[in-house]
Amino acid sequence: MAKAFFRPQKFLRRTQCLLFSLTAAYLMAGSLLLLQRSRLVFQQSSRGTSGNQPLVIADVLHSARITDSRAPPQSPLSLLGSKEQLPVPTPDQTSGPRWLMSRNSELRQLRRRWFLRFINEQEPVQDAGVKVGKPASGSRGRNIIYRGCFRVPENLTNTFPAAMMHSNLTVEMCSEFCSKKEFPLAVIRGPFCHCGYPTVHFPLHNSSDRSLCRRLQNVSGTAEMPSREDYGLAYQTPVQDTRCTDRRFLPTKSKAFVALSSFPGAGNTWARHLIEHATGFYTGSYYFDGTLYNKGFKGEKDHWRSRRTICVKTHESGQKEIEMFDSAILLIRNPYKSLVAEFNRKCAGHLGHATDRNWESKEWPDFVSSYASWWASHVLDWLKYGKHLLVVHYEDLKQNLLPQLHKMVAFLNISVTEDRLLCVENNRDGNFKRSGVRQKRFEPFTKEMKDLINKYIVIVDKALWDRNFSGLPKEYLPR
Repeated sequence: MAKAFFRPQKFLRRTQCLLFSLTAAYLMAGSLLLLQRSRLVFQQSSRGTSGNQPLVIADVLHSARITDSRAPPQSPLSLLGSKEQLPVPTPDQTSGPRWLMSRNSELRQLRRRWFLRFINEQEPVQDAGVKVGKPASGSRGRNIIYRGCFRVPENLTNTFPAAMMHSNLTVEMCSEFCSKKEFPLAVIRGPFCHCGYPTVHFPLHNSSDRSLCRRLQNVSGTAEMPSREDYGLAYQTPVQDTRCTDRRFLPTKSKAFVALSSFPGAGNTWARHLIEHATGFYTGSYYFDGTLYNKGFKGEKDHWRSRRTICVKTHESGQKEIEMFDSAILLIRNPYKSLVAEFNRKCAGHLGHATDRNWESKEWPDFVSSYASWWASHVLDWLKYGKHLLVVHYEDLKQNLLPQLHKMVAFLNISVTEDRLLCVENNRDGNFKRSGVRQKRFEPFTKEMKDLINKYIVIVDKALWDRNFSGLPKEYLPR
């Protein structure tokens, strides 16, 4: 009996030993294969620049477009491109796993792209006849902006808190000095460099003739004595004017529920930037845009009816949506410009531009056909159902910023200093000025499109006059 029991036990022990041996052999074979593949990857990657793997990943992430929350979600596969765009192994690649060769070929192409882009960024861009000097503290020299020739105030000490003198003073030397002192403005008067802010005593308005300052064409050249000692050359340094960057939610709920209403593409985001920096309070939004929130519009995440924001962005129209608000700033922009701006946003985000393929597709005429009527109905509805309106034209805001800001701040019942508004003017662009390569100069509007848009312009212009508002700017009228 004991013998019969011992035989199965012996069999099980042998089976366990066999399984253990097979498992060990499998693991050893896998380890050898992994080492062999790692060696192959190391040999091929060592031919490129060492330590650039994180840069390759960053390049891939940078190429992935981040879309606005109002746009349809993008498929993750679309970020990788089509199958035809993937590198194909050449016929002489006969050894090694195909997936590994394909992956290494991809990495080499990405590294080559990054390296070429890196080299191009390092080459200084030189204009004909202009000598490029050594930049001040890295890239600061590239960010010096000439503001003009201005009459300086009599009491320089009160207006410009910091100053220095140098016999061979250059624009970059003065800008670097003022940047280190954390001032956004540098003013040169011969060998003297003055640093400060735009103020009521030096507002950077009404610039004088250049001959009074004998402005240099060479950015890095030695500064000359102005023709008159009471004039100076003003430059904006890379330092941000921080006097108007502090913002917060309203300490108590607002009594008036104010809308900042506009058609899409009419500059609502820019107007919010100006209002927030002028008043010191966040603006809200009827929508949630994660891109705007990440750019500093913290009211974007707050509930739009919380009344903790100074006003609420909305593109809505219709009696019910309009009558929810006690008052509104109605921002109007030339429909031709609005349609182009919104089409750019839909195709390439807040800061990008639509491609030639976008403009030449059927999507563009369909867009104009539907959105042109929306531009008109949006204004007409707010004129009809709005309780208390301040009409602001985008073009007036661009050309005469301070007077328009005064009107907007007064409408919001907020008291601000003149120096704070001058700070806003100095930081007027914000983070959402569309830059980069623009679309080619061509006329995107056909005659049929112009006839349609011009008809709506005439209707809206008449409606504004009927409500005792000034009509549309002349540049809106039929082209």
